[in-house]
Amino acid sequence: MNDTGGPKKVAILGGGVAGLVTAFELTSQPGWQDRFDITVHQLGWRLGGKCASSRGANGRIEEHGIHGFLGSYYNALPLMAQVYAELARQPGEPLATFDEAFLPENFVLMWEFRNRALQRWPQTFPTNNRGPGDVNALMATENQLAAVCEFLDDLIQGHQPKDPAEGALVARAKGLIAQVAAALVGGAPPGPAHPLLAILQAEWTGLADLILKLVENNDDLRRTFIVVDYILTLMRGFIADDIATRGYDSIDDQNWSDWLTRHGAKPQTICSPLAMTTINLSYQYPDGDTTVSPVMAAGCYLNWTLRSFAYLGSTVWQFAAGTGETVIAPLYLVLKARGVKFEFFHKVTALRLAADGRSVGSVEIDVQANLKDPSKPYQPLFPVKNLPCWPPQRFCDDALFRDQLVEGPALQAAGVDLESYWTTWKVPGRLTLTAGRDYDHLVFAISIGAIPFLCEDLIAARPAWAKMVAAIPAVMTQAMQIWLSKDLFELGWDIPLAPGDTVISASYLCPGNGQAEFRHLIPFEDWPADKTPKSLWYFCGTMSGRHKPPPFTDTGFPEMEDMRVRFQSLQYLQAGMGPLLPNATTNANNPPGDPVGFDFNLLVDTLPPIQPDGTPNVGIARFDSQFWRANIDPTERYVTSPPGSTAFRLKAWDCGFDNMSIAGDWIYTGLNVGSLEGAVMSGKLASHAVSGAPELSTIIGYPATTGPD
Repeated sequence: MNDTGGPKKVAILGGGVAGLVTAFELTSQPGWQDRFDITVHQLGWRLGGKCASSRGANGRIEEHGIHGFLGSYYNALPLMAQVYAELARQPGEPLATFDEAFLPENFVLMWEFRNRALQRWPQTFPTNNRGPGDVNALMATENQLAAVCEFLDDLIQGHQPKDPAEGALVARAKGLIAQVAAALVGGAPPGPAHPLLAILQAEWTGLADLILKLVENNDDLRRTFIVVDYILTLMRGFIADDIATRGYDSIDDQNWSDWLTRHGAKPQTICSPLAMTTINLSYQYPDGDTTVSPVMAAGCYLNWTLRSFAYLGSTVWQFAAGTGETVIAPLYLVLKARGVKFEFFHKVTALRLAADGRSVGSVEIDVQANLKDPSKPYQPLFPVKNLPCWPPQRFCDDALFRDQLVEGPALQAAGVDLESYWTTWKVPGRLTLTAGRDYDHLVFAISIGAIPFLCEDLIAARPAWAKMVAAIPAVMTQAMQIWLSKDLFELGWDIPLAPGDTVISASYLCPGNGQAEFRHLIPFEDWPADKTPKSLWYFCGTMSGRHKPPPFTDTGFPEMEDMRVRFQSLQYLQAGMGPLLPNATTNANNPPGDPVGFDFNLLVDTLPPIQPDGTPNVGIARFDSQFWRANIDPTERYVTSPPGSTAFRLKAWDCGFDNMSIAGDWIYTGLNVGSLEGAVMSGKLASHAVSGAPELSTIIGYPATTGPD
């Protein structure tokens, strides 16, 4: 309680997923209003952090990158089911239920480089009967391993041998997997003395050598072999290193590829797109540079990868619309209805220590804009096809938002980005939050990339903060979205897809090695009937950041980096579209021409056919109507997990300051990989630090032995 005996004032700094989940968990407790008075402080005009998305021209969904839930998001999936149940939209409203908002996806495309060319490796993952609410079945590690065996058994059952010799080897592999599954039933968590280890080491080693003799000209067998070798290596390493007892952290001083090698993975497996998927999904390239080998802590890698094969129902759960309206807006609307307060346009600039150095005495904030009527909370959402959405960077072009702010006309004229640390906007005021008056407890839920700029006092006072910042790099990323006038199959796609499935890959050409075809989003956009696209492609990857960013006074830096992404995107399309979509090339649409490079006339826009300078809006000029972004700001950089970094992650309740807890996918969560799941786990942990709830045992994947003292 505060000094007046009222509810404890909790100030949450940062409105990304971690901060929102912290507020959600605090307000999920019975009688929370008597215990807490919660305010979320957020820079700019929207919530979401790295998961923020907006609506642009023609209601286009514009994202930071490719987002979705893996089926192994054991905490995020049930949380969003709870959010949608409480949101209680009426039947017929857009995204009325969890089942309408989150769509199961089972097809994944991987890419191999063989015989001097890229080759597609399509993979349809088997479904299982576990729903998003069945997480308790996977709480124990042996149950997760059993679920991985179930996946492997389902997968290998679908392999069709080409001859009796191959059939005999595949039958032996099926028998081995059955042995492994049986050994996991009803026993103790597997450790080095478990008979399962001997089974794996003796049986698979000899069988693998026999299979390898048959794979050279047999793509199906080679790929099945890689999947089996990969998963059995993960399981063998899990058992041999006694992860069930010692925990994943015990091997985090090792690099992922060294660890796989040590446990017998074949070279073909380690270099395969299957093994690289975890790395690419989590952007584990030093300084974002894809010209060097990726690194990742072995425990983080093993934990994430095993979970990804022990999924709930489907391997991926797509968002039916943008992340902003599928995840962030529902969270905001539920929290607002519960009574959580939101202060938009509050950009935190510094945390200052109290005189005793044991607590945070004040928080300095730039007030980016003021409400015309302070008695009315800012209304940040607007409807697109009756779905509450977040507006774009130029939100003040719309009177709905401009008229709420004193500075609305000036913001419209300036066209500035209030989320940018390099903004030219001159803030109209400053605010200092003072401990004991404005807050009793802080939750710092801003990304680690901003800590060196906001927390100089904290870093100076606590060596653990300096070590954490140095050990956990945050890298820049880049994203591109293109809307096309032809559908997937018109563009040359020839692999059958089940209803609801689309194309998702994390192993294509660098730097945009992540790609997804999200045509299911188009109906939630607002295009003219005669200009509606037929397909929508996302590309995302890291962005090299070996050069040191300039001071924030260099306000030309964002434009320079934006142009860098533009040129890299153009190069990427010109170099990489042929293997992906053979009918999307110039040669296919206007022969003779480039058989690999993209035909830019396929891009959909609503611009006039003649540009203001008199040049025709054809060819490469049409790219400027598409969407791309450079994720360069400290708050939007991706948190990596290099070897040795886990030991430096601070816990939510152990940041070293009496009146502050921390949240974000950069704190210690047990998963310790940058992800929406990690952010959700961190919000639950921060709530536990503040209130004792939720119980740590309910946070799936958090080690039971690492709670508060």
